[in-house]
Amino acid sequence: MEKKILYDVIVIGAGHAGCEAALASARLGCKTAIFTLNTDNTALMPCNPAVGGPAKGQIVAEIDALGGEMGLAADNTFIQMKVLNRSRGPAVQCLRSQNDKWDYVRYMRNTMENQINLDIKQSMVSDLIIEKKQVSGIITDTGKKYMSRTVVIATGTFLNGIVHIGLKSFSAGRIAEFSSDNLGANLKKHIRMGRLKTGTPPRLDKSSIDFSKMTIQPGDNEFLHFSFKTNFNEKFKNQLPCYLTNTTPLSHKIILDNLDQSPLYQKVIKSLGPRYCPSIEDKIVRFKNKSSHQIFIEPEGRNTSEFYAQGLNTSLPEDIQESFLQTIPGLENVKIIKPGYAIEYDFSYPDQLRPTLENKEINSLFLAGQINGTSGYEEAAGQGLVAGINAALKALNKNPFILKREDSYIGTMIDDLITKEITEPYRMFTSRSEYRLLLRQDNAVFRLSERAFSLGLLSKEHILFIRDKKNKIDNLIDKWKKENINAFLLDSFNITRKISIHKFLKQASTSVPDLIKAGLISGSEAEIANIASINIKYEGYLIRQQKEIDKITKLESKCFLPGIDFDKIPGLKKESREKLKLYKPKTIYEAKKIAGINPADIVVIIAFSQKNNLIR
Repeated sequence: MEKKILYDVIVIGAGHAGCEAALASARLGCKTAIFTLNTDNTALMPCNPAVGGPAKGQIVAEIDALGGEMGLAADNTFIQMKVLNRSRGPAVQCLRSQNDKWDYVRYMRNTMENQINLDIKQSMVSDLIIEKKQVSGIITDTGKKYMSRTVVIATGTFLNGIVHIGLKSFSAGRIAEFSSDNLGANLKKHIRMGRLKTGTPPRLDKSSIDFSKMTIQPGDNEFLHFSFKTNFNEKFKNQLPCYLTNTTPLSHKIILDNLDQSPLYQKVIKSLGPRYCPSIEDKIVRFKNKSSHQIFIEPEGRNTSEFYAQGLNTSLPEDIQESFLQTIPGLENVKIIKPGYAIEYDFSYPDQLRPTLENKEINSLFLAGQINGTSGYEEAAGQGLVAGINAALKALNKNPFILKREDSYIGTMIDDLITKEITEPYRMFTSRSEYRLLLRQDNAVFRLSERAFSLGLLSKEHILFIRDKKNKIDNLIDKWKKENINAFLLDSFNITRKISIHKFLKQASTSVPDLIKAGLISGSEAEIANIASINIKYEGYLIRQQKEIDKITKLESKCFLPGIDFDKIPGLKKESREKLKLYKPKTIYEAKKIAGINPADIVVIIAFSQKNNLIR
């Protein structure tokens, strides 16, 4: 008789989603197994080995605040770190790291191997065990069964993956890796699936690049970090630069002359790729008036000769790739180590999921990452963390963990996925969050850590550290309300009378560095002071935004009276009005969940309904 092995949680796939799911589950005390095709590629970055960026940096901070691992991994393996959008407002400022690709893999694999309650299995999963709409385990390609209370699928691009280089296509989950065809075929029996496409640029040999013809792009010369757990260190003194170059009119001509060999333009690729990250072929066809496009040449690690050509995603034949690359300044003699390629893969339409990322029809089955139609390591990791937490809580018969769009970027992403139509790979942007001023990278740890502590994902030591930091910020704000600016600031800003530091920081042109120059705070206090300064500058906006959230939350359960005429509500966009008339929501909550209806619409609907006594 076959021995049945019982786990609380099984995770399929050890990419960024799978790793966060498995670690969260194991840390919550569940006996967990993670299945991967190759343990050497744990948390591999198959595209740019970088973490963070606009909206993505905020997601990494939220993962860290919730006890996840991505922020620590990035801090431990970066080769360059910098703050993006420094000249803009705090809502869109974010951290980005260029990471050592293989150090990152080693860090995450070591973390996984040393995590109690977690078994790592190098095996291909070919099917799920599903009976009466309940998943109870998995079956490997050798026919071995592993039973579990819950299952998380985090398969990335591996389900029926097809790689395209020129007009040649072959089955692969990533280049030189097997695709998971059996699991893909079997999932279609239970889940509504579609196809998407993504791509990656060629990898270039460092020894064949002339960096003197490019513009150097250094990191920031200061201690920066994603994780609140990362202690001060001087790694920032040993960063590697990136480089900026541009395509040329000759590059564009070669590409346009060879579109007959492009799988994208010859309709070999039928799936939609991401609009925000188009191939170089797409850029040149769509923006014919542009004579050049920026290309960033970035190292993949300290001990590798591979460089990543950001902005050059392509699926043209390898010889054409080499031809147009050699028309770019600094790449005249470049050698390709790996060609760029496109990949098509199966995904599950995410409107089949609950906010916990559990499938609505199949009990105890959770999905996370690119299988849900997303793109990006950070988006995948955020989903993996939520799926892993909820799979564990379900196995333990505990209440689910739900993030909302008003409390996190991860919550915003999940709400978008489960309520909106996905026709292309989904990427998180700051513009997707109507509450982005509240959901900053610098305050993620204060927004979410108490919930992580209550779950058991943060230690007592960690939560005490966070609470102490929060108290320091609050105390500093109180102190600044009572303490006046000094003569240095009076003269520097032509202020005629003494005012409090609090009032001084309310002015748009002022900043924490001004206080440091004036000797009112030390450089070591800068991190705390910056958060305090943001809270002071945007106090009115933050209060107004929180009131809006509270109002919507309080009225979510309110019902519309029969016969409400959405055509008579002034201030609604035509698209919103049509959606409301089509779906006929009975409550504020139902209206809020309609794809295309945003919180601004809800505020207008509530105001009109209250004024005309149309809700009860």
